[in-house]
Amino acid sequence: MDMDKRINNLKIDFTNVIDLKNENVKMFETLEGKIGQLKIIYSEFIKSNKQNLFIFGLDSFHFQGKLIDIEYDDMKRLYSAITNRIYCEYFKLYKIVVDYITENMPDDRKIMDLINVSKNSYPTYKDLEPFKQYDFEIIQSVHETIITLLASIHNYFLNKEHDLKQHQLKNATGLNIDNFIHTFNYNNVVLREKLTLFVTYIEFFHRLHTKYFTRFTTKMQLFTTQILHDIKFEDSVEMHKMKRKSMMETLMSEDVDKEILHDLKKSMSEPSSTPKSTSFSSSSFDSNADIPVLGKPSKRENTLEGIFLNIDEPNEVVIIEEQKEEQKEEQKEEQKEEQKAEESEEKKEEPPTEIIANKPDADDMSILTSETETKSETPAPEAKPKRKYTPRKKKTDPTNPL
Repeated sequence: MDMDKRINNLKIDFTNVIDLKNENVKMFETLEGKIGQLKIIYSEFIKSNKQNLFIFGLDSFHFQGKLIDIEYDDMKRLYSAITNRIYCEYFKLYKIVVDYITENMPDDRKIMDLINVSKNSYPTYKDLEPFKQYDFEIIQSVHETIITLLASIHNYFLNKEHDLKQHQLKNATGLNIDNFIHTFNYNNVVLREKLTLFVTYIEFFHRLHTKYFTRFTTKMQLFTTQILHDIKFEDSVEMHKMKRKSMMETLMSEDVDKEILHDLKKSMSEPSSTPKSTSFSSSSFDSNADIPVLGKPSKRENTLEGIFLNIDEPNEVVIIEEQKEEQKEEQKEEQKEEQKAEESEEKKEEPPTEIIANKPDADDMSILTSETETKSETPAPEAKPKRKYTPRKKKTDPTNPL
């Protein structure tokens, strides 16, 4: 690919990184607002309910908010580590490019002026501060400066290639400058390869940073989806659908284990054992009242009228669709198992006529006992007595005295 196109593509690739970063910032703002609503609601509960049993009953709600705060802080820490690392890589690459230009291209005044302008514009990165937050505008500025320097190096290289052709023309006239031309060409080759190396570095950084932010976005979507699944805020149903859909598509594209995806989908859609809705106003006892959601807190003190808390209520439409899909899958599996069982029975040989010493079922026992009883009831024929064998006596001759 032409070097000009590669350098221009670097600008386009970095815009994708910026878009992912902005999406994460919006999700942080949304979560911060939801967490603030939960804290206000809890404080109003405590103000209007001072008894020990009420406070005991609110401990679970307090712990629910505490878990959300802990996970939110962990996500903020992870986001800080990613952005810190992005600035680290661009700042160090900027220093390497500047050092190379200063040593090898001191005769180009335009590049040197650009370096002098941006020399002290960026804060020095410290490896001992891996969670320090740098403004993303500074990161963008460093990236743009590097791209500008690489474009200047490319223009410098094209000018050197033009000078090389002029020297080759002079060599063709009979001047003995062959070694000079070889050395000049060598320097141009080194400059070209160095430029290619710098561009390859940034291309790799773009792929790496895109992967970091994409995976972080998936985690944020999962975190947001779980909160919106447990607690129904205003406009949370549509947001729950969108976040859940995009998150599942991302996980499926990354070849995540199907069992993990199934468990994750089930955890976000299975109905809770808690009542369908809980209202803390007198209108909650109206049978025609709408399903309550958690909206903006009331401005009245010591009252919760107008604030509806709906905990652990899943999206019914999503649940019904998923239950239908699961039933269809279970029916298909049962049909497959029945077919396998029928095939295995057909393949089996006919059992021998001898009686197998297995435990007979109740029906078989009744049949056997009835048959034996009928056989025993029919009288057996009497056996004829056997004749005793008596040897015959020899006939004696009357004339013979012996």
